[in-house]
Amino acid sequence: MIAMEENTTALACEKHGAQTAKIWRLTDSADWSPARCPECLREQEEAELARKQEQERKAGVQARERAIARHIGECMVPLRFAGDTFDTYHPTCPKGGAALETCRRYAEGFATQSAGLILCGLAGTGKTHLACSIVSHVIRHHGKSARFMKTAQAVRVVKETYSRNSSLTEQEAITSFRRFDLLVLDEVGVQFGSEAEKNILFEIINERYENLLPTILISNLAVPALESFVGERVIDRMRENGGRVIVFDWPSYRNNPPA
Repeated sequence: MIAMEENTTALACEKHGAQTAKIWRLTDSADWSPARCPECLREQEEAELARKQEQERKAGVQARERAIARHIGECMVPLRFAGDTFDTYHPTCPKGGAALETCRRYAEGFATQSAGLILCGLAGTGKTHLACSIVSHVIRHHGKSARFMKTAQAVRVVKETYSRNSSLTEQEAITSFRRFDLLVLDEVGVQFGSEAEKNILFEIINERYENLLPTILISNLAVPALESFVGERVIDRMRENGGRVIVFDWPSYRNNPPA
């Protein structure tokens, strides 16, 4: 085992003035290590730590930016709505303003959010705009993944497993909808509304519900018609854990664009 001897010596630092520095030598050596100003050493260590922390910060920012870019590329929001945000939504009535604030709060609290959201009512009232605004906020501000898709497409993903040539089982297809932190299903009510489709939609939503993953439904149907179409089980799942239903029952923006 190598034995070391420690001592101190006085030195004059050009920057810090008179200092007492530690020096070392091997016990069988006459040569002491060079004396270095302890304040200079402390500053160097702090500068090195700050440099490493800045490198880690930049690496974290770059990783987050890459993840956001990937999530944006994979979210499948239609090009028409790709630039939609809460700031570009201009309500023309108090109910529209209330819908905006509810959706904004939903997006801002997404990090601890597992409740569903239903946006239903008249066409042209901004349901898709607000849903896409939520998607954008969730990706850009929370770094989460999201997928926007038509309900018929989601149902088709599961139905395709019924083919002999399918590489997935029905359950695997349903489980695949857990890949996204947020799932938005548009045009609920455009499908046939058969019992098989109701069951598929319930299984998708229930799979996400059981794994604390929120789902947003968009429909041009009124609440009673929507419940009749998708079934009571789906509506119940969407309303559990504080899930909200926002009814869009004001005139279409397409006919009355905001000033």
